[in-house]
Amino acid sequence: MKQILTLSMLTLSILLTFSIPLSASPSSQLVINSEVVHSDAPPVFVAGRTMVSLASLKPLKLNLVWNADKKTVTVNAPGVKEKLVLTIGKKEASYGEKTLCLDVPAQLNKNRVVVPLRFISEAFKADVDWKAEKNTVVIRSAVQVETYKKLYQGTDLMTARKIAVKLPSKDENTLHNTEEGIYYQYIFPEGEALRYYSVVGNLLTCYEIKDDVKHLVWEGVEEEKEKNTKEKGKRPPVDKKQYYFLQERVDHSVTYGKVGGGKSVTQALPKGPTVLADIIVPISGEVRKDQMK
Repeated sequence: MKQILTLSMLTLSILLTFSIPLSASPSSQLVINSEVVHSDAPPVFVAGRTMVSLASLKPLKLNLVWNADKKTVTVNAPGVKEKLVLTIGKKEASYGEKTLCLDVPAQLNKNRVVVPLRFISEAFKADVDWKAEKNTVVIRSAVQVETYKKLYQGTDLMTARKIAVKLPSKDENTLHNTEEGIYYQYIFPEGEALRYYSVVGNLLTCYEIKDDVKHLVWEGVEEEKEKNTKEKGKRPPVDKKQYYFLQERVDHSVTYGKVGGGKSVTQALPKGPTVLADIIVPISGEVRKDQMK
């Protein structure tokens, strides 16, 4: 009878027999759909190729099954009929009825099957980017590729801004709102989507998006008008023009306009905001300035 085990149960004898020495950079980082993946098997390098472990690709929701007899791992992606079958030490893999070729054969490293980075893109239609200067691997799943295009290259500011505020962030506030009545607000520099302030009561949090990761770069508590009595992080420069989107406390309508001047506009959104990002609406005449190639 065939022995079927999950990847986490690979035996030490298998590792000693079939693993090949690999070199790892201590600062290597893997980012999948804006989530920084912390794994005991970070990206490694062999024969000039960047290798990533299949087990570290959990955000892609892959199902992995190890066959100890055949030294194969079968990979099944959600909603995809075809199954990918990799064999340790072989450069060929089967994907449904097709045969795929790897630059470097699948190998074992720390009880994990590792494959060339480029292969991830070919097999799972993911968008893969190796940022050598930062030693970072950035992966976007096939269903998210279009979303990131809108975030970085899109001319529709409202859409890009909504995507930005919805991105996950592991950074947590160390300061807290001290007002009794809480209202919610977003503030964006004119023409920008990749950096913004989130305002909850009198707590201001500044976020910046770089390499798909949303970072908390500054936070402050405003006890008096335009005066931060407590703050942490690097205070961002003052932008000449900013636009705000505020959810009213009572009727949850949206008030928006230019910070510090101009006439504000208040409107009730259809059925009310279902998520907070819905309070972001188009600003007439505003043109995007922070598009990236």
